[in-house]
Amino acid sequence: MNSIESYVNQPGRLLDFEGAYNVRDLGGYPAAGGRKVKWGRLFRSGDLNNLSDTDLEKMAKIPLKTFIDFRDDSEVRESPDRLPSSVERAVRLPIVIGSMKEVIESGQEPDGLVMMPWINEKLATDFHETFARFLAMAAEEDNAPLLFHCTAGKDRTGFAAMLLLTALGVGMDLIMADYLLSTECLREKYAPLVERHPYMAPLVRVEPEYLEAALKVINEQYKGLDNYLANVLKADVKRLRELYTE
Repeated sequence: MNSIESYVNQPGRLLDFEGAYNVRDLGGYPAAGGRKVKWGRLFRSGDLNNLSDTDLEKMAKIPLKTFIDFRDDSEVRESPDRLPSSVERAVRLPIVIGSMKEVIESGQEPDGLVMMPWINEKLATDFHETFARFLAMAAEEDNAPLLFHCTAGKDRTGFAAMLLLTALGVGMDLIMADYLLSTECLREKYAPLVERHPYMAPLVRVEPEYLEAALKVINEQYKGLDNYLANVLKADVKRLRELYTE
């Protein structure tokens, strides 16, 4: 196991819940200044509408205080979150960018290897206010421990995790490795869908090319990630590192 794999596969990275997929702790990664990301403070996941009572008890013991939901109105109506008793605030930051359900209902078979990079480009260019607010919320100490999620926990959530880990000084090789974990985490969840609709396979996994499309746009249009964070999203990088690294 190489060093990247050892960091990504650290004990405690993947959280086992009965009613949720792709739930994980972003702690343990090497960060700026020889520090590391704190465990038990920042979490990412997929949808949380099927959490069991046991799951809710486990989340309350963390104790998770803030939930940030990137799903759009229709996603929330169909699958409202179940929240643990520890939650003090649940904030919606909806990102409307199309859904798997819409793809299926359209009756057309999209080229996922084209569609998914395009979606990531749109995340980088069209939702500055949303991701600025996300990073501002993360920079408020009272909001942690914090969990952010969408439906699969791989695209909107993956982009948000990339921004947050970049702000903390985590290297892009590790950020990409964390991003790619979603494919395995979601395999069981989406296996029946892919069996019925094989063309959906590229839409329910992640590939390096997906996130790289966003990074390319950020480099070309916004002079790189550091400038994007500081001057487009107005992230308080210093404060984030104070709160989430040790």
